Amino acid sequence: MFTVIFAIAVVVLTALIVDGGVAMNARERAADIAEQAARAAAGDIDVAALRSTGTATIGPGACILAGQLVQQYAAGAGAGVDAVTSAAMDGCTVGADTATVQVTITTRPLIPGVLGDFTETAQESATAQCGINQGALC
Repeated sequence: MFTVIFAIAVVVLTALIVDGGVAMNARERAADIAEQAARAAAGDIDVAALRSTGTATIGPGACILAGQLVQQYAAGAGAGVDAVTSAAMDGCTVGADTATVQVTITTRPLIPGVLGDFTETAQESATAQCGINQGALC
């Protein structure tokens, strides 16, 4: 009887440890996805404004590009113990030279009845800069 109770306790504690790792991993994933989406949005420089003013500003389609990137990630991250059940871009703000992207990730725990889903949100920003891609325009 002691062995059965001890074995069940060990399995439950192991699942809780794995779920804690899943929650921490979800936080890192959310930050990484938000950072990459903001970087992609900041890389979408408005060429017409760059040619007329000489200043790198973020283009109008930057948030659409960032949203597509987040959706591509969500579609490809649906397997394994730490599978992402949903990833959504909560907000994308484009300033004159800065893109800010907020991403929320939801993962399902190993033992669904004990803990609820883990939801982590991260917000990251990136600034548009002239570089080698724009050549002599900058």
